[in-house]
Amino acid sequence: MKIALIALAALAAATGCQQKETVSSSNIRTKGIAATVMVTAGGAASEVEAKLRVGGDESNTYIILENGDKLVTEVGGEKKDMHAESEGVYTVNFATNAADTEFKVMLDRADDDDALGNVVKMPAPFTIGALPTNSPSRATEDVVVTWDAATNGDDMTMEVSGKCIFDEDFDIPSDSGSFTIEKGKLESTGGSNPEPCDLEIVMWRKRSGSVDTALDSESTIKAGQRRSAKFTSAP
Repeated sequence: MKIALIALAALAAATGCQQKETVSSSNIRTKGIAATVMVTAGGAASEVEAKLRVGGDESNTYIILENGDKLVTEVGGEKKDMHAESEGVYTVNFATNAADTEFKVMLDRADDDDALGNVVKMPAPFTIGALPTNSPSRATEDVVVTWDAATNGDDMTMEVSGKCIFDEDFDIPSDSGSFTIEKGKLESTGGSNPEPCDLEIVMWRKRSGSVDTALDSESTIKAGQRRSAKFTSAP
């Protein structure tokens, strides 16, 4: 099934289904703008990224801010204009990753309604604990991943990837500071000749914020702490 999904994704890309289109913000009312905002802290700093689309949050038509329209982010009283990373994608960085830091992302418009009330607070930072150094077998051994726990109900997820396995995603049911990757859960590539390789673990602690009602109803704003670590896995 995984091979079939990969083939379908490749076919979609080859046929141009994911081709990006753009439109000027001058032609779009605020209510037609779907803003997808993600604040990511990977260390001591945080990056704010906003994707603006028309037609919903899964649309391939991106909005270019023009003619006085702009995005501004405010953190701790400091305001910074967001700049275009690519067509319809805007970013800015702040030198903080502290728990409960409030990020306010404001869409300031010249000729239509502003959308100033997009707010999210950063979840607490964490550190991934020591991983195995003895190259455990993914077929016969459990791997326990630990981190600094929190009790405020933020979402935790984990992604495991490597050239010798099919990538796996895990939703962690509670932020208890421990999760077990059970033996046999990571499926090897290579058929009857599985190989050892380095596996990367990427963990997220995420929190959703509130979106200004002037925007499209599919708009979202989230903040997340991202951490990664590696260990070697035997077949």
